[in-house]
Amino acid sequence: LLKLSPYLSFDSCESVLLFLNMHRPRGICLALRPLQSPLHKHLLQRSWLVGTIASVPLQGLSALQHRSFGTTDGPFRHIKPNGIRPRLVDRKKHYNEVLIMADIRKLLETAQEVLSQPSREFPKPFWEVLAKRCIQSMHLLKPMELAIILRTFDVHNVELKPRYDVYHPIAEQARCSQHFPGLAVLVLVEVLPRKLDAEKADVIGLLKMLGRQAADVMWELSVSHAVRVLEALTVAGIRDAPLCSRVARKLAAQLEVPGALRLEDLAAAASAFAGQDHRDLPLLLSIADATAVLCEEALSSDDAAEASRRVLDALEQLGVDEVPQHLRGVAARAAEAAIAAAAMGRGERLQAAGNTSTDASASFSLEDLPSGGSRPGAMR
Repeated sequence: LLKLSPYLSFDSCESVLLFLNMHRPRGICLALRPLQSPLHKHLLQRSWLVGTIASVPLQGLSALQHRSFGTTDGPFRHIKPNGIRPRLVDRKKHYNEVLIMADIRKLLETAQEVLSQPSREFPKPFWEVLAKRCIQSMHLLKPMELAIILRTFDVHNVELKPRYDVYHPIAEQARCSQHFPGLAVLVLVEVLPRKLDAEKADVIGLLKMLGRQAADVMWELSVSHAVRVLEALTVAGIRDAPLCSRVARKLAAQLEVPGALRLEDLAAAASAFAGQDHRDLPLLLSIADATAVLCEEALSSDDAAEASRRVLDALEQLGVDEVPQHLRGVAARAAEAAIAAAAMGRGERLQAAGNTSTDASASFSLEDLPSGGSRPGAMR
C-alpha cells in the first residue's frame, strides 16, 4: 500500500486507513516509515486522521526485537548450569492427572479406587468435582464405563445438588449407546430405576431397551444375574416374554448340572417367572424337584423353609395344579425344623440370661456395700 500510495487519491487513502484501523491486521504499522509518501502527507492535512495513525498497533517491529523461548518457566532456561546449581530440567505438566481436568483413564481409575472402599467417607467437594468432570465427559463414556461411574455413586449414596446429578446424563448416554456388556446391563437396570425421577426421564423405555440388550448378551450373564434383571423389570411393571424364554433355557441347562444352582437361585427364579407370568410347566416342575432335593440336604436351616415357601407360592400364583407332594412334605418339615430351632435358640438365650443373674447373685459379698452399709438408710 505504501508503494501504491503515490497513485492513490485522498479518498482512497482515507478508505484504506479506515479499513486498517477497523480490522487491525497484525504486524502492520504505518508510522514506521518517514512521512514522505502522499499517503502520509494527505493524512497530516487532516488532524483527526493523525490520531488514527497513532492508534495503529506497533507490535509488528517490537515482537521481532525480543528473543523467544520454547518454555514459559523463565528466559534463562537455555543457559547451561556450571555444576554449582542443580541441573534445570523441564517440568512435566500432567494436567490430565488433576481430577478437575482428568481424562477418561483418570476418571475410571478414581471411580474404581473409590468403589473399592465402600466404608470410607469422601468429602463433598471431591464428589462435586468428580460429578462435574463425569458430566462433561459423559459423551465419551462406553456402556461399561457408565456402569462403573453409576455403581460408584450408588454404593456411597452421594447426595449432591441438581446441577451435579450424574444419573440423568448417564441415562441419556445409555439410551444413545449400543452393544451393552452383560454386567453393564445388570448395573443399569438395578440402579437407574431407584435414582431417576419417572416424571423427568423415560425409565420404562430405557428398561425395555436394556431388556432387549440383555437378551442379546445372555451368554455373558449367569443365571443369578439374569434372574436379577427379570426381577428389576418386574418391579418396574414390564413384561418381556423373549427375555423370559432366554432365561428359562439358560436355567434349564443349568438344572442338569449337579451343584450348579443354590436354593436362593431356584427360589428367585421361580418368583421372577411368576412375576413375569411365564408359565413353563416342565421347567417349573424341574425347579420344584431340585428345590425338594436341596431342602432335604439342609432341612434344619432357615434357607430351606424360605426357599420351599417361595417356590410353592410361585407355583400357586402361576396356577400349577400338579405340585409335587414331596415338595410340600419337605416344606412342612423344613418349617417345623425352623420353628423348633427358633424355640431352642430362644430357650438357650433365656437360660444364659438366668445363669448370668445367678452368677451375679452368688458373687455378691459385704465388700460390695458402701461404707456404713450396716445402717438401714445405706441399705435402702
